[in-house]
Amino acid sequence: MKRRITRLAIAGAWIAVIAIAYATLTHVGFVYAIYFKLAPFLMRPAMQTYAHFEHVIAFALLGILFGFAYPRRLILVCGIVFGAAALLEILQTLTPDRHGTLIDALEKMAGGAAGILLARTAQRLWFAKDRSPEINRPS
Repeated sequence: MKRRITRLAIAGAWIAVIAIAYATLTHVGFVYAIYFKLAPFLMRPAMQTYAHFEHVIAFALLGILFGFAYPRRLILVCGIVFGAAALLEILQTLTPDRHGTLIDALEKMAGGAAGILLARTAQRLWFAKDRSPEINRPS
């Protein structure tokens, strides 16, 4: 069962990287289309506010997925999540209608760090629960 969850997390993590890369590097109209579909449910935030939250939330989810996919490889997980944030911002500067900024990269890295930390905390709590002895165990 644990192996199946890990495989699912690995697949989800790499699919998330591909989806984030597509959303980051595709024509800006794609991002606006998503915003206009979600805005009524989110109380119509300003586009700039939406973009900040979107960066943090997307990379927090990415950090969570990679944190569960590779639980014993913290340096690898940090390298992938932070590297993806930096690389995607650099690649955005090469597209004609997008621009990468340091603030966006830092927002993505902060979201990724929060996601990794959340995954690590959840794993430690889960494993601590498994290792704790039962008090009322019959002898």
